[in-house]
Amino acid sequence: MKLFTKYNRINVVSTVIIFLLGCGAFSILLRYVIISQVDEDLKIEKNEVVTYVHQFNHLPTVIEVRDQYTTYKPVEKPTSQNNKIFTNKVYDKAEHETELRRTIEFTVDVNNIWYLVSVSKSLEGADELIQTIIAITLTIISLILIVTFFINRFVLRRLWKPFYSTLQTMQQFSLNKTEKINFSNTDIDEFIYLNTTLNNALSKAQQDYQTLKEFTENASHELQTPLAVIQSKLDILIQNEKLSENESNAIQSAYNAVQGLSKLNHSLLLLAKIENKQFSEQTSINLKELLQTKINQFNELWKNRDIVTAINLSDKEITGNAYLIEILLNNLLSNATKHNIKNGTINILLNNTLQITNTGINYAIDEKQLYKRFSKQHNSSENHGLGLSVIQQICQVSGYNCTYNFQLPNLHTFSIAW
Repeated sequence: MKLFTKYNRINVVSTVIIFLLGCGAFSILLRYVIISQVDEDLKIEKNEVVTYVHQFNHLPTVIEVRDQYTTYKPVEKPTSQNNKIFTNKVYDKAEHETELRRTIEFTVDVNNIWYLVSVSKSLEGADELIQTIIAITLTIISLILIVTFFINRFVLRRLWKPFYSTLQTMQQFSLNKTEKINFSNTDIDEFIYLNTTLNNALSKAQQDYQTLKEFTENASHELQTPLAVIQSKLDILIQNEKLSENESNAIQSAYNAVQGLSKLNHSLLLLAKIENKQFSEQTSINLKELLQTKINQFNELWKNRDIVTAINLSDKEITGNAYLIEILLNNLLSNATKHNIKNGTINILLNNTLQITNTGINYAIDEKQLYKRFSKQHNSSENHGLGLSVIQQICQVSGYNCTYNFQLPNLHTFSIAW
């Protein structure tokens, strides 16, 4: 759930609850005020009756007044609950309905005869007034809620627009890019502070990454010469016939280690050059011819390992850097060969996509670790774990799509979509 949506819901719900509680409290208070006013009117009517009896020694004539009813009833003695005010329901014969009335009862002495005087006022008008006021209040509350909802929805969306713009910029950010990060302008202090903090952090990260990448590239480049010297010296030592068997084996092990180090150094240097976009030259490439050349180079190795191949190549022209495409094909075929099994198979299909399928381990490779640098399927000193990283990097800079698929029992497929 988005933040402004959650805030809008909380705001609307809390506002509704507050308004409903306020409306209930308002109606109770309004009813109390109206009934208090009616009670005051009843007391005034009582005082008028008592005053009239004291002056004229007889009860005043009952005058019909709208929503007011007065009755006299002789009693033997004055009631103990004089000035009693209460609410009761009375059936109105004229209206043929029951209505609520507020009534005051008291006794008066008229020529030594006690009378119970009852004065009532109808509360129907008060109830109608309360209902009208409540209806008006609810209507106003509803309008306020509707306006508040839309204001919150659109205003909050506009207020949070710089935040989502910042997120979009962050999603497009890559350490490989050297250009400066530019966030959208905003006049909100919190977002200005956020953008400034992110800008400083990302600039520092880019700077550190470029420094590390330059160090890797320079170190790899500088290592090439001493590695070549060591390898040439070991070549000379291996050819020495005076070496004992133990010495020859030790030199051969050192030679193999130097070869592995040289391959690792070459791959790191290649990755650095690819990330630095040093292979920008684009040409039209006949993929079928180039792939057939690579297959011919691997044929002897496949025969020695008793690997059966099934090859189906269609004409395919692609645009890319010839050097990178050659490395891409070489790494794909090398990967299918290194991780194959004895008497295994390699199927190569070229049409709109290139699919290379090989037999191998009987479980899928973890895709989270698939293209991770120095990640290996098993502990092997022969592989440095950069082959698939080089494949992925070439596909990214060339705009190709590389996917991996596993099918039981032991078929591993890498597909390249151009």
